[in-house]
Amino acid sequence: MFDDFSSDLRQEIAQSAARLMFEEGISDYARAKRKAVKLLGIQQDAPLPTNAEIDMALREYHALYADETDAAHLLDLRQAALHTMQLLKKFNPHLTGSVMDGTAGPYADTEIHVFAESAKELEIFLLNQNIPYHADEQQYRMSDRPGKQKHELVRKRVPVVRVETRFGTQRISIFEADDIRAAPRKSGEKAGIHRMGLPQLSELLSAQQSPGQE
Repeated sequence: MFDDFSSDLRQEIAQSAARLMFEEGISDYARAKRKAVKLLGIQQDAPLPTNAEIDMALREYHALYADETDAAHLLDLRQAALHTMQLLKKFNPHLTGSVMDGTAGPYADTEIHVFAESAKELEIFLLNQNIPYHADEQQYRMSDRPGKQKHELVRKRVPVVRVETRFGTQRISIFEADDIRAAPRKSGEKAGIHRMGLPQLSELLSAQQSPGQE
């Protein structure tokens, strides 16, 4: 019986966290969990859902509550991401996060990963293109030996530049060139996060805009 209660409580937290991520644009899972626990008035030692459980709840929430306005906004975000990725083609850009998987809410940031010898290389490129940005950083769970069978997961601070567009913020994480061989992992998951390259995004947008597509 306790296991059932624990499972129900974890599901309730996952659903609340998913709603916060969609409606408020929260991209940090830990922050969404903490806020959900606080809003629900649950004790701090409550059994927390995994990120995968929140992802599932987010897809369910999006399927139930997203409307035509949200669909149009998602299309705008993806088109803006395509434009940025075309501009940053030399840095092998990949789209990830809610804009990629289709669960982006009205305040979602667009997450783009690029790969360079150094963060300064991308920053100089943006300056030469007269694109204003704000420097930041983010911590990722990464392999210490990308592409190798034997490796350990380490927490790695990755430089980020935030670029403001008419459709919201684009967060561009600047990874080392070798990091393309092993995607970061969400907490509690064995597989790396999904990333979509420029050809795949172009194909997705073409399908969305084709006649007969909703």
